[in-house]
Amino acid sequence: MSTLPKAEHGQRTCVYCGLPMGAGGFEPQPGRYYCCYGCYLVEGIVTGTDEAVVATRVLLRLGAGGFLAMTVMMVSLVLYTDAPAAMSAATTRALHWILLLFSAPAVAIMGVPFLRSAGHELRRGRLNTDALIAMGAFSAFGVSAYHTFRGAGHLYYDTAAMLLVLVTAGKLLEASAKSNTARLVRGLLALGPRTARRLAGDGEEEEVFVEQLRVGDRVVVRPGEQVPADGVIRSGSSAVQEATFTGEALPRDCGPDDRVFGGSINTDGRLVVETTAVGEEALLGQMARLVREAQAQRAPVERLADRLAALFVPLVWATALGAVVYWAGLHGDLARGALAALAVLVVACPCALGLATPLAVSVAVGRAARAGVLIRSGEALEMLPRLRHLFIDKTGTLTRNRMRLVAVAGAGEPDEVVLAWAATLESASEHPVGRALVAAAKERGLALGTVREFRAVPGRGVEGLVVLGGQERAVLAGSAAFLAERGVEPAPGPALPEWSTAVVVAWEGRVRGWLALADEVRPEGRGLAAALAALGLRVTLLSGDREAAARPLAAEVGIATVHAGCTPADKAALIQAARREGGAVGMVGDGINDAPALAAADVGIALAGGTNLAREAGDVVLLGDELHRIPWSIELARAAYRIIRQNLLWAFGYNTIALAVAFSGRLHPLLAAVLMLLSSLFVLGNSLRLLREGDSQRPAEPALPAG
Repeated sequence: MSTLPKAEHGQRTCVYCGLPMGAGGFEPQPGRYYCCYGCYLVEGIVTGTDEAVVATRVLLRLGAGGFLAMTVMMVSLVLYTDAPAAMSAATTRALHWILLLFSAPAVAIMGVPFLRSAGHELRRGRLNTDALIAMGAFSAFGVSAYHTFRGAGHLYYDTAAMLLVLVTAGKLLEASAKSNTARLVRGLLALGPRTARRLAGDGEEEEVFVEQLRVGDRVVVRPGEQVPADGVIRSGSSAVQEATFTGEALPRDCGPDDRVFGGSINTDGRLVVETTAVGEEALLGQMARLVREAQAQRAPVERLADRLAALFVPLVWATALGAVVYWAGLHGDLARGALAALAVLVVACPCALGLATPLAVSVAVGRAARAGVLIRSGEALEMLPRLRHLFIDKTGTLTRNRMRLVAVAGAGEPDEVVLAWAATLESASEHPVGRALVAAAKERGLALGTVREFRAVPGRGVEGLVVLGGQERAVLAGSAAFLAERGVEPAPGPALPEWSTAVVVAWEGRVRGWLALADEVRPEGRGLAAALAALGLRVTLLSGDREAAARPLAAEVGIATVHAGCTPADKAALIQAARREGGAVGMVGDGINDAPALAAADVGIALAGGTNLAREAGDVVLLGDELHRIPWSIELARAAYRIIRQNLLWAFGYNTIALAVAFSGRLHPLLAAVLMLLSSLFVLGNSLRLLREGDSQRPAEPALPAG
């Protein structure tokens, strides 16, 4: 069950998924509100806390209702065949009573909640698809029961029971995707450490829960541990990994008086941090609030079928009543009027209308999943075709979040010699720069030596005695300031790329060369901007990295618009501004710092290689981190949207014509039921066009219907 607080200004929120409800919703118990009946069912099934009684009741309701409905279908199939001709009238009538006995509890078990929801909306002057479902199911059951007692007429028990089974199953599937808001915020808050090492007054360390920390406390953070709260370093120095917050691939060198964020990782030095913000006031807590607000501001998309139902339901009721009045009042034929009214209600049963959107969505989502794209909801599928502006994160999205050597410049030494000595020294380090240098040396086939007396100075550099090729030298590698501290005179550096990170290498008291490293670009990212532009989308690069690193990469992949140095709040604000300009806005990201932006966008697209938080925030998840699946997903969604529009056009066109024929009294209720089935089969077949021949595992070349 959701632990999210109620929305501000007294607005009610769903107790399961946490979304704001507005004036609608479902209230099975006083003061307990759900945004839909599906959330009520899902909560009863998946929660294992104090709701065990509710879970048991819901499971029994679904199991009993489904069993009864299947029994009704089996008996109905017997009556639809030639078997009744060989049976006695008493046997046939007994089967009718059996249908009544089985369908009555099935309709009561599964239909009453829909009837209650429709009544709830009706009292507020609104109509939804629950009203259509309740009207179709209960009218079919009521007429069938009347004919059973009367001993004559057609029966529609199977229509009433199976309609409720199918729609209830759809409600369950729809509601299962709504709870990601609560999981998302809980996931954000769970990213920080559970405990902290607080310094007592006597200087002793005591382990306490993070919730016990107060502003002004001093905490010790050892190498490899997470910083427990936002604060300022009072002693010690280290390289602090903040890529998930700032987007910067390299750890940030930190020392006394530098600020650090709770949840960042101390890589290689002991720090004493004085806390300045804890709990909800820390950056992690503020990010959770940003995500929660972004989710709440994005009002749930009103279903097209519900909007059309507001016009369709009164039309059906008026047509059925008009049929009775017309034939009974003007022609004195009450029987024909009742038959016409029943035909109107049966033919208007919203099976095709109810299937039009969810069936096409289900097929499209299934096909996308086989291609490695997880579309988390039908709303996301509906929004993808409307995207006009797409923001893309840099670090970890367009890049691999992995350092690579981009340039070597020797100072009186061959480049390979400089790299070999530096890589040998760095082979004793676990720093990302060290791993990149060792990998580059191995790729070039350079032989590495051994290291003795290795020492790493956090945030500055490394030093040690390197034995290579029979020679032993004291080698230094790090920043120019680090080498100056060791007595090495600085030398004019070469023109290295300004977007790279430079490592100076020295031995025997002299600078021997420079190494330039940068984050590695994903190969598939180079054609992404062009493919998106061909679909009519504007593309913007967002990065927490510095301008000098972001712009060259953007130029390399073909993106003209760049926003660098963005905080998580900045990214969310830019997306909100783009949404106000008009058109749907999407966001592609992978890191925790992307979570508020992913939630703020109309469609958030997350890479599965990113953090769990980004996957929770994303409406669409790329399971294989293959960026070319993004334009493919948009094309698939556009095809699905065309299918949905065709389905809705058919459903309403069919109902309009069928209602007119039923009103005329020329359509028998049994034929109306057959036409209703044929309409549903058309919607089914049209939706299955999304599964046409084509290798769905190759999303770069999708075989999509022409629509």
